[in-house]
Amino acid sequence: MTSIQKRVGGWGEQAAAEYLEKQGYTILARNYRAGHGEVDIIARLKNVLVFVEVKTRSSNRYGYPEHSVTPRKQTHIL
Repeated sequence: MTSIQKRVGGWGEQAAAEYLEKQGYTILARNYRAGHGEVDIIARLKNVLVFVEVKTRSSNRYGYPEHSVTPRKQTHIL
């Protein structure tokens, strides 16, 4: 990953965290590593725990961000 990609990704994660906080979520962890992977943001809204995978893209050239969270990634999060 290039430094530009890291900066764009960091910007996206910060924007997502700020958005969630404005919606009333409490950010519990960022870039949480466990086992074989990482979760970008772990947040809570009342009694609901939310795991957030942030995908920052400047275009849909490589597909939509939601398509990059594969069933395998979902299984890792679980």
